[in-house]
Amino acid sequence: MARAIINGVGIEYQMVGDGDETVALLNGIAMTIANWKPVADRLVAAGYRVLMHDMRGQMLSDRPDAPYSLELHASDLASLLRELEIERAHIVGTSYGAEVALTFALDFPSMCVSVVSIDGVSEYDELLGAAVKAWKAAALSDPRVFYKSILPWNYSAGYLASHREWLARREDAIASLPRDWFEAFARLCDAFLAIDLTGSLNRIACPCLALVAGADILKGPVYSRIIADRVPGAIYEEIPGSGHAVVLENPEALTDSLERFLESARKK
Repeated sequence: MARAIINGVGIEYQMVGDGDETVALLNGIAMTIANWKPVADRLVAAGYRVLMHDMRGQMLSDRPDAPYSLELHASDLASLLRELEIERAHIVGTSYGAEVALTFALDFPSMCVSVVSIDGVSEYDELLGAAVKAWKAAALSDPRVFYKSILPWNYSAGYLASHREWLARREDAIASLPRDWFEAFARLCDAFLAIDLTGSLNRIACPCLALVAGADILKGPVYSRIIADRVPGAIYEEIPGSGHAVVLENPEALTDSLERFLESARKK
């Protein structure tokens, strides 16, 4: 792990591998760097250099008491890449990170070799908006209520049944987090609720993969189809059976898809 001051904020990051091409993996809203390890390990083995970081407001980075935005996160990533002397990268994000990735592809096209949206959206309906607002309220109310409120939206029924002990331990870990983590989570929710990307997707010029977990009830296939339909030449792909937290549920199938796409993007 390492730390850099980016746009005045301490950003924790990790870079692994020594490949000629860099893949930046962007966290979901409640994720941290370590959650990407199975995916990162395989990408390194495939010859890529992999960059991971906690965005401002997330677990290991600073959590300033100020508004966040998708555009600000994209700017932070661009500044981090420049700090590390990386001119261009493949940008891969899941959920909140997918929305940051799409924003990055729009705002910093010369730095974006390709973009992958995993369970991402470019807009939201009343149901998704209500879910995120409920998460925000729960985060500011009670840590254990918050954790229980996000479980059914993030995991498939099969995963919930087979990982009861692990999920219980994670509840304890979440409950032990400091108050400012939950306050920052609420600001991340506000940043998501300001999303308005659909009308701009046709400006993304790099190769794009809209990848979605087939059993995702939070940001399911309908949203990834919007992205695939609006981004010129985009590829749509589903991972069957997994819930929204596909990075945790099925990193093997996820990385299979990423490797295929990144290899094709290399040739363009």
